[in-house]
Amino acid sequence: MPDMVHVRKTQAGTDSAGHVWPTDGAVIEVPAEHALVLTRIPDGGFDIVEAEAATGVAEEHEDKRGEAASRMPQKRAVGRVSE
Repeated sequence: MPDMVHVRKTQAGTDSAGHVWPTDGAVIEVPAEHALVLTRIPDGGFDIVEAEAATGVAEEHEDKRGEAASRMPQKRAVGRVSE
């Protein structure tokens, strides 16, 4: 088995190792051993997908994330101003 595999997550979110799926159905690379653990979670929504199938999906989700990020208001720093 390869060191890294592509994993699709049904719903956007993160896993316990800090991997992030930015949108529903997003595909990212994770270590193969961790992917096997994720797919064993009942109703976890994780699937290992072939690299060829993941390429278009990953690019599509990156484009959508970029659009969404450009429409979001910028965060402002909050705190006291020192004199």
